Amino acid sequence: MPEKQQYNILKQLSAYLFIIVVLFSCSSKKAALKDTSLYNAGARFEEVNAKINKRDYEKAREILGDIKARDTSKEYAALAQIRIGDTYFEEGEYEAAVNEYKAFLDLHTYHKYAPYAQYQVAMSYYKRISDADRSYSLAKLALTEFEKLQKQYPRNPYMEITDKRIKICRETLAGYELYVGKFYFQKGSYTAAAERFNDLLKLYPDSSSEPEALYNLGLAYKDIGDKEKAIDVLTTLNEKFPTIKLSQQAREILISLKRKK
Repeated sequence: MPEKQQYNILKQLSAYLFIIVVLFSCSSKKAALKDTSLYNAGARFEEVNAKINKRDYEKAREILGDIKARDTSKEYAALAQIRIGDTYFEEGEYEAAVNEYKAFLDLHTYHKYAPYAQYQVAMSYYKRISDADRSYSLAKLALTEFEKLQKQYPRNPYMEITDKRIKICRETLAGYELYVGKFYFQKGSYTAAAERFNDLLKLYPDSSSEPEALYNLGLAYKDIGDKEKAIDVLTTLNEKFPTIKLSQQAREILISLKRKK
């Protein structure tokens, strides 16, 4: 999440906590006079913020766990769950962060900060897309969670940035399908290659990988011996992307295929 956007979210959380403190203080003033041991969750949250600012995440989680266990109002307990997730997220412990955010969402699906928690789940996967060994699986998980955010919380404040990140996820997935398809093609497994190129075109239309997928699909059909499909695909490439180099090559192949018909 952009630093400015995350700062705004944290400001909202702080403001929300302040309101709860005031309301809780007013309604419980008499009880507090009688019971000096009344648990002050608001004060404890201030300790949490101080610990997080110092990057002492382990101590922050310890205090947040105490809040969850002892906050009888349950307002702070719910927010503590989110903040535990935030501490793991800031540490780069994304799997642990996902577990905490999802635990919050399971109990508080329609909470004010549910969209934030869902966004953070998606970001916990998105942050790791650059991991070469898991880029495909992580991009797929991130895409699923971003789409869930848009579907379940259509008025969430992250729509614009989410649209951009969904596009990046789809580009990553399309690139992977192209890579696998070309791998099969180079091995001479033309049917398997054609299946991957078709999957790319069906699942990720209008991706930057589309022209190359069309070109290689046409070649795969040609080598399989299906000239009609090869002509259809290469014609589509030529019509949709007439000015690119691959289309020029496709036109030369089309001339050859049509002569042999």
